[in-house]
Amino acid sequence: MKKLLFVIALMTMAFAANAQLFVAGSISAYHKDGSTSYKSPFHTVALGPVENGFAVTPAVGYMIPGKSYGFGLSLGYAYASVKDENDQYVPENGDVLVNDCEKEYSNIFDIAPFFRYAYAKFEKITLYVDAKLPIGISNMHTKVAGVINPMYDAKTFAIGARLIPGLTYKFNNHILFTTEIGLLSINYMHTKTTKFNDVVERSNEFKLGANTRTIASFGFVYLF
Repeated sequence: MKKLLFVIALMTMAFAANAQLFVAGSISAYHKDGSTSYKSPFHTVALGPVENGFAVTPAVGYMIPGKSYGFGLSLGYAYASVKDENDQYVPENGDVLVNDCEKEYSNIFDIAPFFRYAYAKFEKITLYVDAKLPIGISNMHTKVAGVINPMYDAKTFAIGARLIPGLTYKFNNHILFTTEIGLLSINYMHTKTTKFNDVVERSNEFKLGANTRTIASFGFVYLF
């Protein structure tokens, strides 16, 4: 047993000596305005909701020197909200009579081991693809007129697989700028959502490309 542990330790040290550690991070965001209909000079009705969201994803990994592949682990946090307002006004003075505002927002956390393969290298640009296995949880709440309504709360567990192309630009020997092209990604996701009164819903989703609001995310890589 001691000899086996010694061999494993030597293999681990040799691998670490030949591997190239990197830390990375990316950020993405989107915003979509709603639309408004004017029924009269003092009466407006919102036709479309306002949507906002952002995501922050730090990562750490290894690229094997002399090879075109590596692996790592990313952690992610995202926030998304949909706000729908319907303001009605008193004709005499224009003051707000009713603000029937409904806001649905979610906090999402995920962890994703990934395998990276660089399939084309140029002078400063490298094209790669990441194969990710994301596992995440999210909590959704809904506020009506500023008060959280627990009847609309939902907790979701998700697990899936993603293939995401991207590229890096070499700024110097240590710093690379990166972008993931979500519009060209391949995604599969299984979700389990628990709603009010323990109602459970399950779904399986397969799609090509990310949503049109977040076409790409931008970040950096620091090589040690």
